[in-house]
Amino acid sequence: MNTLTTLNTPAADAVGKGNAMGRMKLVMAAAIAAVAVQLLCVHAADAATDEVAPKPPIKRTGAADGVAPVRTALVVQDNVALRAAAKDGSPAQAQLWRGEALEIRGERPDHFQVYDYRRERGGFVRKAALLPLAGPAAQPEALLAALRVVRQQPGAESLGLGLAAAYVQAASAEEINGADGAEALDAMGTLAERLADRASRVQPKADGSTTAAETQVAAQLDVAARYGLRFRSLEREAGAMQLCYDGEAFRRVLAMPASTPEQKARAALALTRVDCLDPAATPPKREQMDQWRADVLDKVDLRDPALATHWRNRVLMRQSGVWSGLSFIRARRAGAGAGEGVPVASLQVDASSAASRRALEAFARIVPAELSDDDQRDYNDAAMRGNAMRWAALPAGPSTQTLGGFTLTVLPGQPGESCLTLAMNGAKEGSPPLLRHCAWGLVMTASARINREGNAIAIASVPADGWRELWLLRRTAQGWRMTALPPVAAQPGLGYAEFAGWVPGGKELLVARESRAEGRYKRSYEQVDLDTLETKRQAGDAAMLGAFQRWQAADWKGATLSLR
Repeated sequence: MNTLTTLNTPAADAVGKGNAMGRMKLVMAAAIAAVAVQLLCVHAADAATDEVAPKPPIKRTGAADGVAPVRTALVVQDNVALRAAAKDGSPAQAQLWRGEALEIRGERPDHFQVYDYRRERGGFVRKAALLPLAGPAAQPEALLAALRVVRQQPGAESLGLGLAAAYVQAASAEEINGADGAEALDAMGTLAERLADRASRVQPKADGSTTAAETQVAAQLDVAARYGLRFRSLEREAGAMQLCYDGEAFRRVLAMPASTPEQKARAALALTRVDCLDPAATPPKREQMDQWRADVLDKVDLRDPALATHWRNRVLMRQSGVWSGLSFIRARRAGAGAGEGVPVASLQVDASSAASRRALEAFARIVPAELSDDDQRDYNDAAMRGNAMRWAALPAGPSTQTLGGFTLTVLPGQPGESCLTLAMNGAKEGSPPLLRHCAWGLVMTASARINREGNAIAIASVPADGWRELWLLRRTAQGWRMTALPPVAAQPGLGYAEFAGWVPGGKELLVARESRAEGRYKRSYEQVDLDTLETKRQAGDAAMLGAFQRWQAADWKGATLSLR
């Protein structure tokens, strides 16, 4: 998918050309209209409320009063009772939540008589729990001002969505297509994304009972759905569900000429979240999705001086991660297309080198001094993804190469499999190799390094996207053996273990590791024993290990992202 197809729909083109009102009214009519398209009609009062007596007369609102009728109100509190009479002790007909839209049919001193079209019932609600949308309060500028306040309040997302929907319905075409319209849609997308994140993080009780937080989030998701917002559920590890907003409002923001650079950056980042990718997607589908994400990020003009540096950093970090993923999947596709025994190292690198170079270029443009505390995690993740595939950005080493007195050959085996063979130079034809090892993943032949003593060879292998292992070939008393050093002893996540240098004497090597797996992050520099592969010394900073200061490889120091 080489074009931003979602943004190139006729409706999206209309947005970009200044005709977004029709599309937005259609999408966001689900805002107020989906909740109460009947609110435009006058309905008879509920029979249930008429049976309560005695009661003071209800003041009916209407044109006969000489003022514009009050038609709609938004609930501004959670867990508000819709009661059968204008008394706090009367039976509750339903529980209302922030952001719900009701029709106002009359009023008492402390209550409004309302009708809820979704539940198809009427009743009374205290005035303090409702915001009537009439007069100055119903003007687009007033709704936008209220939205700005509510946007900053965690837990009030459904109310903000109701205000944004009311704004879309009240605003003119010029306002929708202008800066105010872009701000309202940006707020709507941000609130929906935040609500989905809250729903994904809520923790149930151990006994299976429902918590107040669960009840509130579920109710607010229901309110959001009635305004036409859609969410996707993705299954993660241990059966946990990740809820993700589908991003319709952000797509509109990204297509609107009136959107500010910051709004476009925020929209692009929301649309390209890695945790909202389908983990069950096939490789071709994942490649399409990653290419779409790359195209979305390219919609943000990083050269615009109006774009703050920290927002530019965030887009660059996301670009680095996306292009690293494309580099891996393109290399795997090229390798899988070759027949068994055919040298494909150069094909793999040619297919992925351009993507890997873009990943490294994006990472190099990040300004670390402008990173906030909230950005550190994404910065580390971008570094791990970029470092995992950095060898793909360099010219490929030959599939067969000479290292000291040995010949190292890397050929594909079964589809997706790489087979490494080590043989002595000048060995007789037909003699068995010193070592043969096959494994799934990419073997970066350009990374092969042999120590001065000729008893160990290090080479990089990438079995999964963002996960790079270090293969160590060692001469032992039983012959040559291959051992894979992972970034960490855990289920693969993000990370790398990379060769950083040989310690003279043929007994030790230097390894740099960084990982985020099973919820833990770690970066370390280690001095590893070649015989036992045990870490003899380690530190969180390479400058704190004397061996790294004396023996680190020059090419590693100049190219790694570990020393950022």
